[in-house]
Amino acid sequence: MLSRTLVAFIVVILLGLAGVSAWAFLYTGDLPDFKRLSQFAPATPSIVLDPCLAGPSTAIPFDRMGAPFRDAMTSVENPNSMPLQIARSLTCDQSGQMLKRSLNQLRLSWHIRTHFLQQQVFTIYANRAYFGPGMTGVENASRQLFHKAPDGLRIEQAALIAGLIRAPGAYSPYKHPDRALQRRNKVLELMKVQGKLSADDAARLEATPLGIQE
Repeated sequence: MLSRTLVAFIVVILLGLAGVSAWAFLYTGDLPDFKRLSQFAPATPSIVLDPCLAGPSTAIPFDRMGAPFRDAMTSVENPNSMPLQIARSLTCDQSGQMLKRSLNQLRLSWHIRTHFLQQQVFTIYANRAYFGPGMTGVENASRQLFHKAPDGLRIEQAALIAGLIRAPGAYSPYKHPDRALQRRNKVLELMKVQGKLSADDAARLEATPLGIQE
């Protein structure tokens, strides 16, 4: 039989773990207000300001983003990683140890994942994403690059925008058109591999110019 001392030790350990878990996944008083992210998943388009973003975003609903952009974005960005990316964008003003900041981001991502539906998470992510100067959110990026709303984008246009999110400066179609073209075509290839685009359509679209608007 276990001694009383060992039993007491195990109980203390279990209580400690329960306390840490409660702090990590229930307590939110020390975290940024993640519920305000609902502004980035609106029922109707609205301009949203956030001190952690590079500029104002014209947040639009999920169904206003268009199937080509949604397909392109999910080809280059894993939807499962979006809550963590959103969490990182919310902790811009947090200072202190890197370990604590990383832990808070993990906690935030868990709360985001449990508080919002997957479709809402995608919408929030796309509306907060930085695509280049003056292009915070997919609506602003689409208007600036192609002078049209996201739900009017052609597939190759949507692929270009989705490809910018990883490195907006390096893939800028204004400063580095050759890199932007290569990146866009990479996105089209990924869409083909994932069954979102036929081989013939991918080859045809890869041969088209960028067609951005100055």
